[in-house]
Amino acid sequence: MNLSIQNKKCVVQCRVSSLKQSSEGESLERQEESLRRFALDRGWAIVPQTKEYPQGKVWGRAISGRKTNRDDFEEVLTFIKENPGLVNYYVFKSIDRFTRAGTGEYDRMKKELLKYGVVMIDTLGVIQPSINTLEELGFEYDWSRFYPSEITENVLATTSKQEVTTILHRMIGQEIRLAQQGYRTRSPSDGYKNEKIFVEGKKKTIQVPNPNRAQFYRAMFDLRARGLTDEECVAQVNAMGFQSPIRNRWNKEHTEIIAKRGGKPLNIKQFQRYIENPIYAGVMCELWTHFKPIKAQYDGLVSIDLWNRANRGKLILKQASDGSFELIKRSSKTGEVRVRNNPLYPFKFLLCPSCSKPFLGSASRGKSGKKFPAYHCSRKHKGIRIPKADFEKAVNAYISNLKFQPDVLNALELVFMNKYRQREKEIVKASGDIHRNIADLEAEQATKLDVLVTTKSAVVREKLEREIEESDKKIKEAQGVRHKIQISRHDIKAFIKDARYVMEHPAELLLNPDDPRSLRDLFGLVFEKMPTYPEIVSGTPKLSLVFELSSGFVPDKNLMVTSRGIEPRLQP
Repeated sequence: MNLSIQNKKCVVQCRVSSLKQSSEGESLERQEESLRRFALDRGWAIVPQTKEYPQGKVWGRAISGRKTNRDDFEEVLTFIKENPGLVNYYVFKSIDRFTRAGTGEYDRMKKELLKYGVVMIDTLGVIQPSINTLEELGFEYDWSRFYPSEITENVLATTSKQEVTTILHRMIGQEIRLAQQGYRTRSPSDGYKNEKIFVEGKKKTIQVPNPNRAQFYRAMFDLRARGLTDEECVAQVNAMGFQSPIRNRWNKEHTEIIAKRGGKPLNIKQFQRYIENPIYAGVMCELWTHFKPIKAQYDGLVSIDLWNRANRGKLILKQASDGSFELIKRSSKTGEVRVRNNPLYPFKFLLCPSCSKPFLGSASRGKSGKKFPAYHCSRKHKGIRIPKADFEKAVNAYISNLKFQPDVLNALELVFMNKYRQREKEIVKASGDIHRNIADLEAEQATKLDVLVTTKSAVVREKLEREIEESDKKIKEAQGVRHKIQISRHDIKAFIKDARYVMEHPAELLLNPDDPRSLRDLFGLVFEKMPTYPEIVSGTPKLSLVFELSSGFVPDKNLMVTSRGIEPRLQP
């Protein structure tokens, strides 16, 4: 076959593995220039030729050569099928630019082209024309077609695949080692930015707080740790101006930006993902660490203690004495979903005498099918189970005998005022962030109003009106959140008034099971330390200065906790 014959037509294809390779290594443009010159020197016309490509289209894309189902190759093959007999040659630079998927894939692609009479040509001259060994006899069969360069082609196809394996082993292996040492090996998590440092003369990457984003994540953890609902946390963070990071959307070839994504307010699902991510506590837990938590080589945006409190026991980061970490996930052995604030067991927050952890509440079923509700605990100790009626009877008896010490009210007011001053700084900062966000929204809205007044296009006016309404909605939401977080001295006085009522009528609120979470918080005001059940029964909890126990309180020994054994049970 004489490849210098003119009036032949060819398709031309170039490939790089990634845009980074295109910009830093052998670019698509350089390959295209070389391939066009190659075809021109031989007098071949590059097809297809259109108004957009008068000199002929060159297929070029940043795509991995390891893939066995290549969109770029399929597009060329489709063109060849739709134009039978038009294309004579398929031109590319070298076998490793054609494919890196190995000999099997190379042979498949080659046979696909030969079915339509298209011969592969590489500019390096490795691929040689085939020879019909029965040509002098005037016959040709599949087996009579000899490919002089077949062995060389297969060796290069195999070598190309092995080169990829070697490169990936070296590159990915090093990234895994760096990740297991606590360094960053990919783009930063939102709230951070990547920063290069030198360690023993080698450049490595860590994450540092992003000054434009970190405050949102610190606020998320702080608000949730303070007991706000997820809806309240999300509303306040959005009022501070949170929007998801804006990222580029690329075309299929990854050569052109076609749109932007992001810029959305925080939602509850995404908020919960952020809260559960240990990277914000400076702990890495990912695929390359085998999902085992390790301390990163940089500080987190929040402390581990704050991260644990924000996760409220669902996830716990625990550090061992040797410095290693354990990520504990709370799960149910039975698979049943527990109700965290079950009003049927309102006093679960009282502590077990054996492990000093809150009781659990559930109802076991007897042989007769009847349920027996009880408070219980068996965390790494002998089980304790107290019937619900006895447990709550003891709590009611104790709370009913509490009385208020009026001489501590002034001191209590002073304590609250000091707490107010400590929180005032945090509130001013949060309010300032919200105020700046409102100012930005109002400035943006004013600009759109100016454009709305001057434009005559109905389409543009409609779009601007929608955007102005959306801005107005965001402003009102932010103003509402700012109003909620404001605390004044008048608020403190009102709280003191409510606190006086609580202290003068403790049983009315402390025995109300409607809201177990609020009930736990109120008990926290009554007791200096959350009591154990035996302390409630015996009347020995450590009360805050505000309350004292009535002298008429008599412990009920029938309600005491004892472990079962050979000794007799307590008698009334």
